[in-house]
Amino acid sequence: MDEQSSWLIDQINQLKDKQVKYEDRAFLSALKQVVIEQSTRTDQIQHELDGRLWNHDKW
Repeated sequence: MDEQSSWLIDQINQLKDKQVKYEDRAFLSALKQVVIEQSTRTDQIQHELDGRLWNHDKW
């Protein structure tokens, strides 16, 4: 996970701790899951791109 995603998750957690309404906490929990999934997919795409670029069979 990159620095920006970690920072965003920390901010979401801080906001979630301050919320009183269940709906707001649920929204922030879902947002956190989206950020984690997006970060995971970004890492996967970067590794796939690196693998394709370094594939010497296709040079």
